[in-house]
Amino acid sequence: MIYFIYILLVPISLLLTLAALLIAPILPFFAAMQYGQIDNGSAMDFEPRLPAWLSWFQTPDNSLWGDQTFKQNNPIGYWSEVKWLWRNPAYSFALRYLTPPYFTRFSGDKTIKDNDNAKAGWCFVHVDGLFQFTSVTPIGFSRCIYINFGWNVRGLVDDNVQPKPAFWQATFVFSPRISGFRK
Repeated sequence: MIYFIYILLVPISLLLTLAALLIAPILPFFAAMQYGQIDNGSAMDFEPRLPAWLSWFQTPDNSLWGDQTFKQNNPIGYWSEVKWLWRNPAYSFALRYLTPPYFTRFSGDKTIKDNDNAKAGWCFVHVDGLFQFTSVTPIGFSRCIYINFGWNVRGLVDDNVQPKPAFWQATFVFSPRISGFRK
């Protein structure tokens, strides 16, 4: 059933992503200072956030000012808010929260990776009714085809993600692309 739902959500996600890219310059005008998560959920503070009716367009674990790294590279202001929204278009669409105990299973190689220290292969993960399929296929010239479908749950089977968080934000993903492949 989840695969059928995913197929229905993909075109909606693509349309929302396009809409998010187009309306990003307008969205900061709806923002208000609110208390919430910042710096990828590691702290709480008052920073600009969109109202609940626009929540699909905002990252739930950061304000419109972005995470710490983004703030260091982009001075706080209107244009940085627009750039953050462009960087994360329709981020919260079809977002699901998972809580322990996580019931995980995977097939393939959970250590595949693109970019630096790349490793080709595929991985299919199931967690609490959601799935993620990831594939890394080298095509030469230090590039690969990187496919990422489902919800971002692969971190729950990644041995490098320790300890597992008290809740997991499973973001919706439909991302076929060409990426780096450097061993």
